Amino acid sequence: MKNAIIIIFLIVLMSCTYSVYSSGYPHLKTISVKSFENKTTEYSLEENVFNSLSDLFSNDGRLNLVSISPDCILEGEILDYSDKVLSYAGSSVDEYEVKVLFSVTFTDLQKNEIIWQNKSLLLKETYSSSDPNITYKTEEEAQDKIIKELFNTILTKSLEEW
Repeated sequence: MKNAIIIIFLIVLMSCTYSVYSSGYPHLKTISVKSFENKTTEYSLEENVFNSLSDLFSNDGRLNLVSISPDCILEGEILDYSDKVLSYAGSSVDEYEVKVLFSVTFTDLQKNEIIWQNKSLLLKETYSSSDPNITYKTEEEAQDKIIKELFNTILTKSLEEW
């Protein structure tokens, strides 16, 4: 009897799993990430966004990155970019803030429907080379953080349902 209880307990324990991956789109196995159209004057930002998003999807592993016959597609535009002074320390700049405005569409090509779309997704990050309390020290580091936040937002809003 004791062995039966242990076996039942182990079966129940093994059947309990946790995942944030949506069961609402089990047919989505592959994705194509298109280069975002850059409508800003920030040189090569679209290349950075494309390369980083491609790497992030590849490393995430939930969807296989393909260029031919994908199940879903990620498309977007970079609508605005700014790198502004946020604060001063005496006569020198202490903090900057990078803001990027995106238009993003995540489409299920098998069902021909938009899963998630945001035409005005504003992401921002602060950086400072002089303030030790701020994680990001350069504009490029702030851009990288914004792209990771873009990736996480795309996953959360499209594939991860709670």
